[in-house]
Amino acid sequence: MIPAALSPGTIVFERGWLSSNNVLLLGDAGPTTLIDSGYFTHAAQTVALVETALHGESLDLLINTHLHSDHCGGNAALQARHAALETAIPPGEAEAVDHWDEAALSFQVTGQHCPRFRHDRLLVPGAEMALGEQTWQVHAAPGHDPHSVILFEPQAQILISADVLWQNGFGVVFPELRGEPGFDHVSATLDLIERLAPRIVIPGHGA
Repeated sequence: MIPAALSPGTIVFERGWLSSNNVLLLGDAGPTTLIDSGYFTHAAQTVALVETALHGESLDLLINTHLHSDHCGGNAALQARHAALETAIPPGEAEAVDHWDEAALSFQVTGQHCPRFRHDRLLVPGAEMALGEQTWQVHAAPGHDPHSVILFEPQAQILISADVLWQNGFGVVFPELRGEPGFDHVSATLDLIERLAPRIVIPGHGA
């Protein structure tokens, strides 16, 4: 299970296959934020989960840790439901999203669908972002995906690891499947997590 030690402003939707976990951050310090949106076949459920948690209030910001279809498949539905919603993605994915290059976005090679969505902001590694009631650090986390980022809240030592960590291991190293180096990046990202020394990890999948 997701630890009960999370603050009341941090809500985790633990999803099943094929959707990633979603993290909803509530509070007055920053925008109401959802991190990752699951697979498109579960988009209606994602929208309903968010609306129930927000009691009809608007969602301000959607963050994608990376753009595999199981993490961004609900983006279009959330953008349609929340007119003022801004969406932030890793910088290395911006051109592919702008031109909707499904090959570059890995949707073609995986045979998975993702409805087209827009982006409004970039997640710059090294930046700090006020989200919900806390301030989070953005860290580059290549390995599973070369453009992936993770989010760390240093006061409570909470890590949103995306697919760098799953419940029992870590995600597939997709660059290696394309014949590109990836395990060195995985090792470096795991070293980064060791230095951050999180007390609580919210993984990309599982609990």
